[in-house]
Amino acid sequence: MSDSRLTKHWKVVEVQLRQAADFLTEPERFSIPDRELRDYEGYIDNNEFELAMDELAEIAIEYGCRSGFWRRIKKAAIQMELKDKAKEYERQFHKSLASDV
Repeated sequence: MSDSRLTKHWKVVEVQLRQAADFLTEPERFSIPDRELRDYEGYIDNNEFELAMDELAEIAIEYGCRSGFWRRIKKAAIQMELKDKAKEYERQFHKSLASDV
């Protein structure tokens, strides 16, 4: 992959992770204390995207996040070619559907 394609690839991952994190802070959808996102933000700032993803997933599980979050984070896992994580996020999505109703 060329440098420009690689840069674009990782920018897409970053945007997808930020969209997932934004979902966690939209008060009409879901709310967690801002301090919970500090580690995630540090990982993003240092381009440690898999660690950022893990942190978001951990927060989402702890706070019982709704299904929309899992769809967003799954896209990032697919983009990063993390098949096992994408499968886990799909399981979490289906699990959370029951509680979204």
